[in-house]
Amino acid sequence: MDPLLLNRTALARKLRFSQLLVLEQVMQSRSILHAAQTLNLTQPAVSKVILELEAWFGEPLLVRSNRGVAPTEFGELIGRRAKTLLAELRTMTEELNAYKTGVLGHVLVGTLIAASSSLLPRAIALLKARAPRVIVTLRVGQMDQLLPILATGDLDLVVGRIPDDPAWRSTAQMVAPEVLYRDELCVVAGCKHPMARRRSLRLSDLGTCPWILPTTDSSLRRTADRLFENSGLSTPENLIESMSVLTNLTLLADSETCAFMPRTIATPFVESGMLCVLPVAGLDVFGDIGFFHRPGHTHGPAVELFKACLREAVDAARLAPGGSATGRL
Repeated sequence: MDPLLLNRTALARKLRFSQLLVLEQVMQSRSILHAAQTLNLTQPAVSKVILELEAWFGEPLLVRSNRGVAPTEFGELIGRRAKTLLAELRTMTEELNAYKTGVLGHVLVGTLIAASSSLLPRAIALLKARAPRVIVTLRVGQMDQLLPILATGDLDLVVGRIPDDPAWRSTAQMVAPEVLYRDELCVVAGCKHPMARRRSLRLSDLGTCPWILPTTDSSLRRTADRLFENSGLSTPENLIESMSVLTNLTLLADSETCAFMPRTIATPFVESGMLCVLPVAGLDVFGDIGFFHRPGHTHGPAVELFKACLREAVDAARLAPGGSATGRL
């Protein structure tokens, strides 16, 4: 190899960003003195850096005159590349600062039906208003599917109903819940349901209606079965098992079909005129809603910001941990 040719490894070891910063400023100002003043350095210090670069590259970088300095053709080449490298450095600095402040990153969230249409949209909207460059990836599933994934670190958070039965801890010992609020359970139907104008109902009054219930592997289904049992009823025979909110809305629209829903999920559909809440007395509280995380694990700033947005979404809707919903999520 020609000894006059530059070696990439040697260049990476010898060249310093501080030298490039000085060179860029000199070429921009066309003056050693003005560059020194801008960089808060002495004029001899700036001249020394230029001489070091020229000695190392083996080529003059500047032409000096009474009117200041001008780059040589070789100096123009170095200057253009220096500007590109410094721009990349500035971009990296901005991205690192963005990451540290939580406005850049990726949040992986598992969600259950209890949060997917109410709490999560509000929290995501808050996050995007503050950090539009943060990517949020949602994965929908059941508790027994999502918690083991969270425990292994493939999810950052799981948002939804926190089971009353502590048996979930046996499959996800590395995770812990944070309660955000307590939700109620209600019976919903289409606005033209024959019972929609009744002032008071018991679950037994709806025993002959078609029902939509969650699949048997869900906690809401276990709650529904218990409610029928406590009312002296068996699980309805005229039954559709579905976890699809969109499908359920269509089935409920203009029929005699009924379904259980957490109130915070039902409220937007009731307010839009798509559903009505049937006045069934004696229903259980649906349970605590919150998020699961891995205690002791250091989350990135974007995840911490999203956790703050979840809490703020609850506060904005006037919901309190351990209390009933007093507003709409």
